[in-house]
Formats: sequence, C-alpha cells, structure tokens
Amino acid sequence: MRYYELLYIVNPNIEDDKTSIIIDEIGNEIEKYKASIINHNIWGKKRLAYPIKNNKYGIYILLQFGTDRFDFLKEFERYLILSKSVIRHQIVKLDAEPEKVENIEPVVDESKLAKRDSFEIPEVPATSDVNTEELQEVTEAENVDDIVEPEPEEPIVEKESKEEGE
Repeated sequence: MRYYELLYIVNPNIEDDKTSIIIDEIGNEIEKYKASIINHNIWGKKRLAYPIKNNKYGIYILLQFGTDRFDFLKEFERYLILSKSVIRHQIVKLDAEPEKVENIEPVVDESKLAKRDSFEIPEVPATSDVNTEELQEVTEAENVDDIVEPEPEEPIVEKESKEEGE
C-alpha cells in the first residue's frame, strides 16, 4: 500500500460550517477512489507567505491517506484545482505509514506565557529637564487663553554688500 499526504489551503472567507462541508466533500472524493483516510485535521487559519488569489490568510488542512492504486491522483488533483474553495494544494508520497492522530491541538509554550504574565512596566525616573516655572504657570492658569506663549525671536539676517569692483 502507498501512503500520501495532502496539504490544502481553503479560502479564509468561508464560514466554519462551510469549511466542515468542504472537508467532508474532499474526504468523500478520496474514498470514491477506494483510498482509506488515515488523518484529516484542520491546522487552523494562518498567514500566507505571499497573497494567493488576493488572500493574505488561509485555513490549512492536512489529509493523510493510503491506497493501492495511484492512477486516480491526476483526476483527484484536477478536482482540487477546479474546486473554488481550495486556493492551493500539494500531494506528497510518504515513505512509511503515518500514525493515526485524533485531534491536533495548538501547542502552547508555557514558558512564553509565564514571561508574558510576569511582564512589568519599569518606572521611569523623574527628570530635571522640566522647567518648573512654566509648569506652574500652566497649572495655575484658569483658562487656556490665559497661557502666554513666548514670542519667537526673529532671526537676524545680514545683508551682503556687493563689491564695488564689478
């Protein structure tokens, strides 16, 4: 028996109910060719490396199956290409029989969560750069119009004199 792995990406704009229908349709299509499904798992919605058919994200689904015949693969691949909900796919022949996996749960690294939860914002020391007199004027002013801003100094422009020898 030969074993294959199909990884396909479904359009992310499809609803969850419709995604499960698509998974069932592809599973039924494989079984129509008398192949046995070993694993059929949803990996989840992930960002694509580059946009595919104007999509930045896709729902990744892994299908592992075994079969005695391989002549149906071209027909099955044609079915995937013509499917409007599948935006990319890849079929790979496996060397050995894959292990049966019930459900793939997302792996959470506990050490990263601990670091995230223990994060504290450091206190910023007070600086002496603040002009306390200006700050006092602003806080004592009852109205915004009472705040007097200093007028900017006009730059001194020196006029260049023309040389008389020209």
